[in-house]
Amino acid sequence: MNVTDNSNQEVIRLVHPSACCYGSHELEVQSPPGTTIGYVRKNWHCCLSKFTVENERGEPAFKIERPFVGCTCCTDQNFELLSLNEEVTERSFGKIIKPFSCCGSNADFVLRFPSNLDVKMKATLLGACILIDSVNYHTSHGEPLLCTSISLAFGYWKMS
Repeated sequence: MNVTDNSNQEVIRLVHPSACCYGSHELEVQSPPGTTIGYVRKNWHCCLSKFTVENERGEPAFKIERPFVGCTCCTDQNFELLSLNEEVTERSFGKIIKPFSCCGSNADFVLRFPSNLDVKMKATLLGACILIDSVNYHTSHGEPLLCTSISLAFGYWKMS
């Protein structure tokens, strides 16, 4: 998947190692295309949605978890951004929210994170939204979400 700016220049590339295989739940984020800036990997867990966000060297930076709640129908889905430090792991420093949609599949997400979060991690969180959508909300209407493309305005978001 390619993320382009208003000039149609590719600024971020999201690489799913095996887009035709639903068994692989990881995503590489590149910016500029060809230069890895982060990874998102789904952690296996029987009941909870858990992901690890890694830096460009594959070192874990933080985790994403959707707390277990009973019935999740007709409500927003919240994914908490959590530190790897066990002492502060209960406190979220940000969220990925999938708003409830009564009209079927909806690919909207809301990202909330500290303004001082590294820009590479911000871009990697964009990739996390795509992977979360693919893993948790993918509908079998033919092609997977990772075969589509999106265009965003990043005039203020300079990758360095």
